[in-house]
Amino acid sequence: MPDMKTDGASCNTARLEMFSDSVMAVAITMMVLRIDVPQTSPGQSLGQAFMQTTLPAIIYFLVTFAVIVIFWINHHDLFMRLPEFIPIRAFWLNMGFLAMICLVPFGLEFFNTQSDSYITVSLYAGLMALAALFIGAIAWQVTGRWPAWTIISIIMFLLAIPFAALLGGWCLLVWGINHPVQRMWNARHPDADANI
Repeated sequence: MPDMKTDGASCNTARLEMFSDSVMAVAITMMVLRIDVPQTSPGQSLGQAFMQTTLPAIIYFLVTFAVIVIFWINHHDLFMRLPEFIPIRAFWLNMGFLAMICLVPFGLEFFNTQSDSYITVSLYAGLMALAALFIGAIAWQVTGRWPAWTIISIIMFLLAIPFAALLGGWCLLVWGINHPVQRMWNARHPDADANI
């Protein structure tokens, strides 16, 4: 049960951040548990099995791990700037963000099985875009401003979908330009998110 003020209209920010940290840690743990050891088929060496199935799964895990770590950093930075109590609507938006993070292990496993499918890419990229949307909505709910980094993130996550036809599962590497684009934006607009 969230720590509410007596009027029931707000939630304790510190407790919500602790809960969020725990959920993200569990989601990351669940992702690594979904990487299977290589299984050889007749006429296939262990090295071939590793290169064909396990190595791509490890790479997808590492990309997703990096994205969740960036989400965690941005979430932490946002919560450090929030007041002690936030509106209950922001609490529910945070729960929506955490729901997307909890679905990431499923999305990753689904993506691992068919990384060249538009459905799996769309689902996986959509989960990440929705997580960025929810975290941006939290900032907007509390501060009245939408952080530019969330808009950049949503665009970068959704860019993976059209690139799936060209790059297959490697389309997730498009997400790698997210952080450099955010840094360039911040360098040109240093005060854009200063009050968030």
